[in-house]
Amino acid sequence: MGRAQKRIDVFISYSRAVDSRLAPAIQRGLSRLAKKWYRIRALTVFRDQTDLSAADSLGSAIEQALDDSRFFLLLASPEAARSKWVRRECEYWLRTRGSGAFLIALTDGTISWDEEAGDFDWAATDALPPGLAGQFDAEPIWENLTWSRDVTYLTLRHGEFRSAIATLAAPVHGLSKRELDNEDVKTFRQLMGAAGVLVSGLMVLFVLAGLLYLQVDVEKDRALANLGDATALSTTAQAQQQLVDDTGHDVRAYQFLLAGRSVARSSAAEGAVYDAGFDALYTHPNLLDVVAPAPGVSEGLTTVSADGTRAASATSAGHVEVWSTGTGNAVGPELQGATAPGGDALGITFSSDGRRVAVVHPGSVVVWDTESGEKVAEIARDVQVLEAGIALSPDGGIVAVNGADLRLWDVGTGELIDAPLHVVGGGHVAFSPDGRHVAYVDVFSAGGTVHIREVADLDGDAVTFDDSGGMSTCIGFSPDGRGIAVGTAEGSLRLWDARTGEPVGSRMTGHEGPVNDIAFSRDGTRIATTGQDRTVRLWDAAAGEPVGYPLTGPNQAANFVRFSRDGDELVSVSSDYTVRRWDTMTGSEPLDLDGPLGPAQIAVSPQGTRVAAGGAHGLQVWDYVTGERVASVPVRDGVRSVDFSPDGRSIVIVTVLGGDVMVWDGTSLRPVSFTPSIDAATTAAFMPEGLPFMPTGTEIAVGTASGDLVLEDVDENLDGTPGATIPIGCPVGHIEISDDGMRLASGCVDSSKLVTVDGATGSAEVEEGPAAVDTTVFSPDGNTLITGTSDGLVYRRVGSAGRSASVGVHRDRITAVAYSPDGRFFASASEDGSVIIYPATSTRISARLTTGFDSVAALAFTPDGSHLVAFGGSERSARIWRVFPDIGTALCDRTPYNLNEEDWNKWVSSSLDHELPCPGKPPEPGRGS
Repeated sequence: MGRAQKRIDVFISYSRAVDSRLAPAIQRGLSRLAKKWYRIRALTVFRDQTDLSAADSLGSAIEQALDDSRFFLLLASPEAARSKWVRRECEYWLRTRGSGAFLIALTDGTISWDEEAGDFDWAATDALPPGLAGQFDAEPIWENLTWSRDVTYLTLRHGEFRSAIATLAAPVHGLSKRELDNEDVKTFRQLMGAAGVLVSGLMVLFVLAGLLYLQVDVEKDRALANLGDATALSTTAQAQQQLVDDTGHDVRAYQFLLAGRSVARSSAAEGAVYDAGFDALYTHPNLLDVVAPAPGVSEGLTTVSADGTRAASATSAGHVEVWSTGTGNAVGPELQGATAPGGDALGITFSSDGRRVAVVHPGSVVVWDTESGEKVAEIARDVQVLEAGIALSPDGGIVAVNGADLRLWDVGTGELIDAPLHVVGGGHVAFSPDGRHVAYVDVFSAGGTVHIREVADLDGDAVTFDDSGGMSTCIGFSPDGRGIAVGTAEGSLRLWDARTGEPVGSRMTGHEGPVNDIAFSRDGTRIATTGQDRTVRLWDAAAGEPVGYPLTGPNQAANFVRFSRDGDELVSVSSDYTVRRWDTMTGSEPLDLDGPLGPAQIAVSPQGTRVAAGGAHGLQVWDYVTGERVASVPVRDGVRSVDFSPDGRSIVIVTVLGGDVMVWDGTSLRPVSFTPSIDAATTAAFMPEGLPFMPTGTEIAVGTASGDLVLEDVDENLDGTPGATIPIGCPVGHIEISDDGMRLASGCVDSSKLVTVDGATGSAEVEEGPAAVDTTVFSPDGNTLITGTSDGLVYRRVGSAGRSASVGVHRDRITAVAYSPDGRFFASASEDGSVIIYPATSTRISARLTTGFDSVAALAFTPDGSHLVAFGGSERSARIWRVFPDIGTALCDRTPYNLNEEDWNKWVSSSLDHELPCPGKPPEPGRGS
């Protein structure tokens, strides 16, 4: 029989580290361009992050996908050229299929073709794997997409992107680019014609369905259930599309997912919605909640207090309302209205202690006491302005306005402090933390010069600096007042010495467009910024580097941002008056390490926030939240394995040379003596304290090179007494012990054996798998065992007599698996740099998390289960995510309103009853959709 028709049109090979945003856009473009109205997609495109089945072996799955594909598309970049997996995919394709159907999209770097040599100019080309040398008889079809990195949203509505997709898609369709364009137009016209017929047909079907409902109640219930399931899947698909396209309507997407949860009837539909909701939460893992002013609370220009707990909104009528950023409800006494505001509020600010709030209007400045509600000052301005910045001194006693000029007033008397200082245009203004200095931006002079002056001597010499990186747009003092951060219209951020005007460190870039606001954490180590690009970004103040990924989601830019008191959260306020709380722990923390780590050489404390790493230099311990090194212990023979004691106070290591077992107790590192002696150790782990069969001292399980698992009772002098010796039959690669000590699991070095041991009887059971077992973890109750293998598969085994079943897949060897303390979730990590989190009871639901690492060396849940932490092997840093224990609650937290009935009928279904899935939240006000 002949080979079956190939089911995949295009296989995309790419580096996830640099093209995780572009690859999905290209996949969508190829799938949609010239799509027939009656087909799901124009082309079937394989991109392993979304298409790889968890049921197949990793290597065979990718090879099968390559075999089943008609064309190969390489997203070329220097990172892709260095990626071993991209190289292997290219080499496999060229070896089995040749170069005839090989397409290239350049996303970064350089490609140069040498016509004379009939090959790429490898002296100039840095974006292609070297294995492509000499593979092509003529220059292959390739498209330059390096420009796309500067474009926020890539869809087929973007002319240049559509043209590029058409170039790549034309040979796959077997058409010229012009023919493909004509086919796309023809398809669109057919779709419009078919839409009318489809609507008519649907109306007929609805009428028939209505008649059937009247006839048989059972059929009515069944039809409603089917409609509920279909609606759930439809709203889920809409939500997923909005989140993938990053349209800025994430709240609407969360509302759709909640609606889908409300109307789903079958377990299959409920599972699909749960899966989508689970993935949606981890797509934007930093977002905690979205809050809008409660009904009745005035909307207007909004700011947020220094501690992020309250917001204040000003209206054009001179009314100001203070409300809680946690609930949206008004708080405190009603503030007296201004008598002559003179137009819309131009600026609004709190004092640093939150006891006063001030607003500048075109013709007046008004200050209120937020505790009494009294208006303490209303100052008429003799110069009308259209733009102005405003700031209150830390004690609320002085108000500064930067408009057509810079003016400072004494709030108590309403009198000017010194003469106005002329500025060109209004801009940001800020007081130093001690209130002795005021900084302001002269927007249109020399690209936005920043001046710092003494409040007591405004006419005196100023510290002045110009930012050559662009016009200054916003400023913020560091907590100690010694530094000042300046944001620019070009999207950069820079620190300056507030005393000398000299730059400090390098320029920080990332925003695409003006920076709107700046805030320092209380300890001054981090900076938060908001930008016109609708992102909130976090920076390491000392290193000048971004922390984690940009925080995205709102459909309008945030104007203000503040840290919470403890620095664990950010609060931002957008132009649509919504407040968003972000988790600042979810991000990346650099670690003070001497070198790269392997999976066996790193361990996470079951108590607290410490991590131990071993290597050629010895043992290092650090705090993964602060990134500070706690201890550094030289080990002459190097460290091959590391494990914490149950209380987190001690660490057991095994040396590379000699296989010696040693224990570090926080102050000294001492060897363990074994009587009788044991063979060279390969790994060691602490066992839970108080086991009935090992009643004294400290218990340690040791794996040996000769294939024994030795349980040793170690006294205070570190003298070991054998408790049991269990023959495994192969060199022990690692040891995992259940919390109660009643079950042990071990993988063998370079072997596919999984060995499980009954801790009470010492009996061992061996299960052969398809690949070497590299890592294991027990659930907290000890009943479930998760294993990760060298071919990238994750297995789950329930009960002592069960068989392992595949539940997840990575592109490379599994380096770590972890269980949450409450047993509700487990996670896996891989050498491919990815992390996947799974609900513990599910076989299909998971969320893939982006780390930015080339490889993940270790993985752990925090002791309270609130966060998941991954550790980069070569990057020497930690990546932290918040864990969402309840999907429905977390989605409701991200939604300020339930859908109102009008939007429900429009976007969900007019045939299903309107539901309010988020208790206590009102329907969205009718402001349009």
